[in-house]
This record gives sequence, structure tokens and C-alpha cells, in this order.
Amino acid sequence: MVAVSPATAQVTAGRPDHAAELRIERLFSIFVGAGYLGYVPLLAGAVADTAHHTDRWWTPLALLLVFGPAIVLLVAALTRHRTVARWAARGATAGYIVATCTFGLAWDGQPVEHLWFPAIPGVAALAAAITLPPGWAFTALFATVVPANIYQHLTREPGHTDNLTVTMLFSFSFVLLFLAAAIVAVRTGRILDATRANAHAEAAAAAAADARRSQRSHIDALLHDWVISTMLAAGRQGNTDSVRRQAAVTLTKLDSGPITLARVPAATAMAQLRAGVLDVDLTQAITARVDAGAVDPPADVVDVIDAAICEAVRNSILHAGPGTTRTVALHITDRGIDATVADDGAGFSPGDVPPHRLGLAVSVLGRLRELPGGSAGITTAPGEGTTVDLHWADPESYPPPGRPGTR
Repeated sequence: MVAVSPATAQVTAGRPDHAAELRIERLFSIFVGAGYLGYVPLLAGAVADTAHHTDRWWTPLALLLVFGPAIVLLVAALTRHRTVARWAARGATAGYIVATCTFGLAWDGQPVEHLWFPAIPGVAALAAAITLPPGWAFTALFATVVPANIYQHLTREPGHTDNLTVTMLFSFSFVLLFLAAAIVAVRTGRILDATRANAHAEAAAAAAADARRSQRSHIDALLHDWVISTMLAAGRQGNTDSVRRQAAVTLTKLDSGPITLARVPAATAMAQLRAGVLDVDLTQAITARVDAGAVDPPADVVDVIDAAICEAVRNSILHAGPGTTRTVALHITDRGIDATVADDGAGFSPGDVPPHRLGLAVSVLGRLRELPGGSAGITTAPGEGTTVDLHWADPESYPPPGRPGTR
């Protein structure tokens, strides 16, 4: 990766904050935590009224159980402490259920004009939907709505005409709408993350498949030219000196180790890279240089770099904005291939790239990083343009430390 100044951002892969499920989970955590706190001033009068009809121990305990985890949830979500936020969400649901179920132990049996906790069973159930499986979330819905509505019914003045069943069904249907939305949203984020992971894996698999196809063509040629021909000769000529010599040569070729990938002359590789850029934009100026003694790269490597350069140019055309000056520099040295696609366009903040945008991550960075000896970096910032650096180092000419070279 290229070193950049503090004002410049670099694209990095695998940032946890970019997982769709985590972002949705955090958003709902902030929503639920803020919802709890928003009810505090609204329920202040009802809390005081309820406290007149309960034992002294219940009200502070109930407030701590209901609103304490909610405060932790909000702070943890805002500060991106996911583990703390998940446990706080579960604690908010469990705390509400405990506070509601213990109300009967502290109630003096007199009518309560305004009971506070039946106003927020939906928020407690929604907290469960953030981290728990759907089955447990619906169980939490039942455990929060049923006791809250029962106590609200029991604490009313004698002679009231409210129907408990109708009230409970209304509460269920009202809360269920938000609960289902939260469950579907989290599930959608999980599916999107899986889709992105599959896209990255498929890109890597496609590059590997290209390499396997190239190797297979070499193996097919070896089988056809030597193995099969030797067997045919043995079948027709029998055990003769010429057949034995041919068999010995074939066995030597089979025992010679990994097949060397077909390489193309450096000039031919440069011609392919230039042609790829011009296929994307016929007017694009290209700076191309092939050093004396430049390495002859494998054909597969040239294909991968060609595709990555084309995608970088295409991204620049689509997103850099009008009036952009774009440069493409190609250089084949005795060490490998260097390519740079730069523009002075709009640039972007890597942190603002939506998770579903795979062009840079897969088509450019992913292609090169899956290539043995390949590396890629993208340097950009809003208003400062974008520079894509692609590099391939020939592992046979300059092997990694501890690995002997073959040339």
C-alpha cells in the first residue's frame, strides 16, 4: 500500500463497520436506546402516581431495570462497542420483564390512575429483536405485552368497560409491526453480507479457475503429445528400443515438477495492456515503457492486470466527474509490471463507500491481491482525485525471502 498524507484516505478492505448487519444493528440500538430515554419525561407523572401504590423498594428497582440497560445500550451503540450493546439490549428486555412481573408483589391493590410500564412494552420487545433469533424475539413480545396489559386491566377503577382481550390484541398488532420490521432489516443485512462475501470468493475463484484452465491446457498438451502417443506406439510397435526411449522421455517430463506457465514477450504484454485501455477509452493517452531486459510475464498475469487496469479506467470515467484529466502509466521492468491510473477528479472518502459497491474491492484490488506476487493500492480523498497503483513482482526472478529462485 502506498503511504499517504493525513489528509488523504486509503481504501482498506474488511472494515468491520462496513458490514451491513452491524450497521443495521447499531442503527436499531441507537433508535431503541433513544426511545427509552425519550419516554422518561413523558412517563414522569405516571411513575410518581404508580409509586404511591407500590412498596418503596419497587419503583427505584423497576426504573433501574428498565432504563439502566437502555442507557448502556445507547452509549455502547454510539461508541461502537458491539458486544456491550448486544448484552445491554438483552438486559433491557429482561429488565422490563422482571420489573413488570414483580409489580404484583409491591402493589397495594388500589386502583392506579396512570400505570407507567404498559406504555413501553414495544420498545422492550424491539430491543430483543436486535440480537436474538426471531423465535426468542416473539417470545419476548409475548412476555412483555401480556403482563403489562393484565396489570393495566387490574389497576383500573372498578366498573371500567375496557375489554382485556381486545386491548391485548391491539397491543400485539401494534408492536408486531415494528418487531417484524426490525427482524427483517437485520436478516436483510445478514444476507447482504453473505452476498458480498460470496462475490469476493467468486472473484478469487474466477482468478484461480483461469490459472487452472491455463495449467490444464499444458497438462492436456503433455498428455496428448507424450503420454498418449507413447501408449499408442507401445500398442503398435511393442517393446522396441524407440518405444523405450520415448517412454523414458515421457516419464522424465512427468517427473519434472510443476509446469512452467507460458510466458509472453514483454513487448507483447505491453501491447495487450495498451489495447485494453484503448478498448475502454479510445482517446486515453498512455505512457508506456518497456525496459531493456524486461521480464516476460506469464500470459495469465497479463490477463489479470489487463482486466484490473480496464476496471480502474472505467471507474474513473464513471465517477471522477466531467472535465477530469486522466493519466495511465504502464511500465514493465526486469522485476515485474507497474501500472498507475490517476485522475484529478472528485475523489471520494473510502469510509463512505456503500458496502454493496464491489467494483474497487473485487475488480481492482481483489484481482491483484489474489495474484501471486500481485499488490494494489488506491489513494484518494474528496476533491483530491484518485490514484490506483497496480504492481506485480515476478516470483521466479525475485522470490520471497527463504525461497530459492528458479532463474
